[in-house]
Amino acid sequence: MSEPATGQRLWVEAFRVERAGIDPLAGLAGAVATGGPLALGVAVGEPAIGVIGCFGGLNAALAVPRGPLRERLGWGIGAALLCTLAVALSTFVQPSAVATVVAAFLLVALATALRCFGPDGGLTGFVIGAIFTITAGIPAEGLDVGERTLWFAAGSAIGVVLMVLAYARDHPLDAAHSVTSRAGAEAALPLRAVLADGARQLRETLAHDALLRAHALRLATVVALTTALYRAFELEHGYWIPLTVLAVLQPDEHASRVRALQRGLGTLIGTVVIALLIILTGQQWAMVAAQTLCAFGLFALFARGYFWLVVLLTPTALLTISAVDYEGAGIALQRAGWSAVGIVTGLAIGELVWRLAPHLPSVRRPVR
Repeated sequence: MSEPATGQRLWVEAFRVERAGIDPLAGLAGAVATGGPLALGVAVGEPAIGVIGCFGGLNAALAVPRGPLRERLGWGIGAALLCTLAVALSTFVQPSAVATVVAAFLLVALATALRCFGPDGGLTGFVIGAIFTITAGIPAEGLDVGERTLWFAAGSAIGVVLMVLAYARDHPLDAAHSVTSRAGAEAALPLRAVLADGARQLRETLAHDALLRAHALRLATVVALTTALYRAFELEHGYWIPLTVLAVLQPDEHASRVRALQRGLGTLIGTVVIALLIILTGQQWAMVAAQTLCAFGLFALFARGYFWLVVLLTPTALLTISAVDYEGAGIALQRAGWSAVGIVTGLAIGELVWRLAPHLPSVRRPVR
């Protein structure tokens, strides 16, 4: 295939519409879960609590899938608990660069393996790795491990509740009939049995799925190395490098290029929005309002295509941090620069691996 055709295919896939229309109810739920804690924290003079509560609501809301109540609650609660553990771990190891790098490798490898459960597992694995990377890079601002974990858990609970309710009317009929028909045995499975079955599936995947295992180890290694890089050179806001690698590097070459395109545009949008706000007002309330608006768009448009998550997640995160860590236009440009480094690093590592092992792209994994 010629190069122009390949580039055109990337654009088409990156912006493919999977479902027509928007979901304003989901957008409202996501905006409240994300913007509410941030606005409240800023209003009462506790910005650190606002930011951590905001990320709790954002991550938990993202992990709630559309589908039967059992799935919405299961993935939402599971992701909230695992992300909360990731925040506790990142805050605990933050003073030590070595401990942070080791923890990043282990956590990202295990979280990436959740792809064995399909797209919902892949997205949950991403938010777990992302929140560890973010909270390991952002100073706790006087909050100890317990306080930071508690406020994150509170924000997560709000995010799960709001998105479970917002998706209730979108319950697929075929899934509802399936659940009804299985109401006997499967619906009555105790939590311990469900967890045991999930652990068995994860263990078997790690033992027998060489492609997924290779991707998990590759991604964990690159995230750990880029974490070591920014900690060793004390790069301000350098955690955006491993965070971007986490978002870009996929199991196959094509999916990684699609993610790089989406992430690059998301970073560009976020940088432009922040620059415009600085030029027009520079006020903190404008940052909070813009963050809430981006979060609304993220969740309202998520159903149209996965690219909206990637494109709008970056400006949402940028505005969250800029609302309480305002340092002018330079901070937006700096984060954009680190994101660019992360994109180049992820693609370069991926290209190297795929050239050395050309059989790896032969099996496509869900990109979520």
